[in-house]
Amino acid sequence: MNRLVLLACALLLSIAGLTGCPKPTTTTVAGTDDEMIDQLSAQLEELRTRSDITCKDFCQVKDKACGLSKQTCDIAGKAPDRADFQKKCVTSQEDCAKFGESCSSCPK
Repeated sequence: MNRLVLLACALLLSIAGLTGCPKPTTTTVAGTDDEMIDQLSAQLEELRTRSDITCKDFCQVKDKACGLSKQTCDIAGKAPDRADFQKKCVTSQEDCAKFGESCSSCPK
């Protein structure tokens, strides 16, 4: 009898363990890919519209813009069928290049 109770408990625990498994989700801690792309694009837009950047600051801004561009293109690379993501990747790469040109034209 004692053995039967132990077997029943083990069976119930194994069933509970199988049904209690979490389901995989597509949302990361930072949000969905759409939310992340929008956030990265907004940060790049903020850098593009800044008017207080001096020549010596362009290299730091270039590093930030190129980092945002890399993140944008990484997300776009996971969804090659999304034309809107691909466009934002290209735009972010252009921003990176523009800041790079500004940085390299500054006197060292």
